[in-house]
Amino acid sequence: MNDSKNVHELEFDLQDEKLDLREDFEQITEKTRETRAELNPTNFVRERIFLLSGLALALGFAIGYRGFTVEDVGKPAARALLSSVGKQVGKRAIHGIW
Repeated sequence: MNDSKNVHELEFDLQDEKLDLREDFEQITEKTRETRAELNPTNFVRERIFLLSGLALALGFAIGYRGFTVEDVGKPAARALLSSVGKQVGKRAIHGIW
């Protein structure tokens, strides 16, 4: 009689352990889904689109101007800027705005 009682208790404990294992497995599965969603490249890009666009733009400039010195790039830009400023000053002087 005592043996059957022990067997029944052991079976009951085994069932409890099975339920606990199923719950643990479900939690692990859910955590795995969440982690996959976070590491998904599409979601990563969607959440950081402006940062990645800025990095791509900067990288494009860096690669595009490789081999040029700063003076080679800056001289035409400065020339264009000074030219447009000079034109605006001339227009204002002619029209008497200044």
